[in-house]
Amino acid sequence: MQGLPIRRLAIVLAVVSTASAARAQSPRYQMIHEGKHWTWFARQDQFRKHRADIAALYGYADQAFDKLCDSWGLKPPKDKYTLLVMARPGGGFAAGDISEVRAITGKESPGIGCAYDAFSGTANGIKAYWAHILITHEMVNLFTGQIVSGGWPVDWWANHRSPFPLMTAVEIEYALVPQMAVFHERQGREDPLVGMFLQFKDQFGWAMFRKAFHTAIGDGIRWDAFGANPSRLRTAYVAAYLQIGAPEDISHILAPLVPGYDAQAVKDIVRARSQWFALPEESSRRKALKAAFLKGDYMAALK
Repeated sequence: MQGLPIRRLAIVLAVVSTASAARAQSPRYQMIHEGKHWTWFARQDQFRKHRADIAALYGYADQAFDKLCDSWGLKPPKDKYTLLVMARPGGGFAAGDISEVRAITGKESPGIGCAYDAFSGTANGIKAYWAHILITHEMVNLFTGQIVSGGWPVDWWANHRSPFPLMTAVEIEYALVPQMAVFHERQGREDPLVGMFLQFKDQFGWAMFRKAFHTAIGDGIRWDAFGANPSRLRTAYVAAYLQIGAPEDISHILAPLVPGYDAQAVKDIVRARSQWFALPEESSRRKALKAAFLKGDYMAALK
């Protein structure tokens, strides 16, 4: 500010000082609880007001974490994540790094967020209905990204439409809070894709998803390598791994419901993977086919 007139300099300093004071006086996020699997953060004023309602969910979040690990037979790379009680009302999220928490800890902070009013509000005659639902749902999103891969198809798996997280959340809730699961499932079945995933779970159990996820992890799959999201190629790869997990043909279930489903592409991807694995482990041909397959060029193994 060199060269400013004294009067103008005083005004500038006053504005800066006022803005700094406002920031200093505004409510801040703080750590409010260290649980078995979740480190909780909330804004100071909102935590003071809703302390008992928020604390009532500490145990549920840990129980849901363990139940989800047990159901999938898989654990995320960390045993503890961040749970942010969001300052704004409504909704939730899962993220690889929560900026509000990083600003406090200085470290990458993957985890989930849940709106502050979900803990004290009532829906379907049940207090904290949405807090339970959002925590479970976003936990599923966090787990799929942390354990398998980010970039699941937004039009039939999670995000724009979220049938898989919803189905999984409902199954976890039936084990822990069945009175909420009844309403959550009823809401979810308005989307036929939720019904599809519930059918898979009822017919094949968690074993189908365990095998699909284990196989994708072992292969080194990253969904973002397969075109735009959504895209027919990405859908075909995800559907192919679901088919690998299933004990019988599921194309007749997927075809009428999954946007952009290509039955022939799914078959070719499954066959290309078999061709790649049929080659000697250290052969240069196998390594080349694996590299092509993981970039989306599955046809290389079929030539």
